[in-house]
Amino acid sequence: MQPAGRDATVAVVRCDDYVPDEVDTAVRRAVDLLGGTGKFVSPGQRILLKPNLLQGQEPERCVTTHPAVVAAVARLLGEHGCRVVIGDSPGAGIVYSEANLRRAYTRTGYAAVAEETGAALNYDTGFQTVSFPEGEVMKQFSIITPAVAADAIVVVSKAKTHMWTRMTGATKNLFGLIPGLEKPVFHFRFRDEYAFGRMLLDLNECMKPRLQIVDAVMAMEGDGPQDGSPRKIGVILAGSDPSAVDTVLARLIGMDPLEIGSIRSAAARGLLDPLAVRTVGDDPADFVVPDFRKPSTYAGGGTGVWRRAVLAVVQRFGKTYAPRPGVTAPACIGCRKCERICPVQAITITEGRATIDLARCIRCYCCHEMCTEHAIVLSRSLTGRLLARLLG
Repeated sequence: MQPAGRDATVAVVRCDDYVPDEVDTAVRRAVDLLGGTGKFVSPGQRILLKPNLLQGQEPERCVTTHPAVVAAVARLLGEHGCRVVIGDSPGAGIVYSEANLRRAYTRTGYAAVAEETGAALNYDTGFQTVSFPEGEVMKQFSIITPAVAADAIVVVSKAKTHMWTRMTGATKNLFGLIPGLEKPVFHFRFRDEYAFGRMLLDLNECMKPRLQIVDAVMAMEGDGPQDGSPRKIGVILAGSDPSAVDTVLARLIGMDPLEIGSIRSAAARGLLDPLAVRTVGDDPADFVVPDFRKPSTYAGGGTGVWRRAVLAVVQRFGKTYAPRPGVTAPACIGCRKCERICPVQAITITEGRATIDLARCIRCYCCHEMCTEHAIVLSRSLTGRLLARLLG
């Protein structure tokens, strides 16, 4: 049974491509299935529309939330009388500056969305400390100013695999409220993916987004959140509870929801029963992609005595199993994004090229996530390859 006071309903609506009219229809139907726009926001409110900006990439790469989805949600909120501000803090290898925001908004197509819909783009790069004494692992957060100033937050995330958290959707998207160069601190403190998931849940409980929309029309499979490949799922997801929305998304891409740290944390705290998540709209079974390619860091789900024994070895000797980041020298341009994002200062730039100290590396893959030149490659040791083969 789902905990009282939390709505585990998730709308699933077919959307085959990014034709604006089709996206508009799908988004409106999804929100209507949940009770309509007025259930989540009120006229006159200032709404932060929070997409997945990462560091700003072209829409066809499926790194960021597609502008057609962002535009559809902005129009819906605007028609309801809300004042919409589109904003996010780019990934941790990027300085949170107005110049970088302008570049990211242009590349992602959000600048055009703002012009078309009348939404504003956030250029305020300040942040404030938000207290959260109820937090399990975090009692306060540094949060970008537009989120603190908003009357409500509406999250418009992108469905992707993730090298560190296995999947990024609704819950993980809110990590963008942490100002760019503050993010490595969290990777240093929460080095286990499940500990990181507990922190993400605290962040969501602290900021309490009103509505979640997931762009799962074209998702990213493989080594996401930046270096994977586009893969069609063909749906828009919507809901008020990020853990419930992520539960449905995980099943669509062939993952057990409880493999995801934030969902496992929500279940452990009694905030979510994955079996009680209810869907409305189209049948999720029609959109499941059973061969959705997982990240190369994925140890797999499944049960059984043998598998649990091997996983115990993996957990004990994590660095042996986990892929190691390395630098392809000809591709590296010495941009220093990897150096800035590394939470343990394991990367240095020498003679214009990155060098990684694997003895210090904690295998968080932030460097791989932020490298737009594909200069960071991952490989396993012989022992790691053997363990990966045993895990299937």
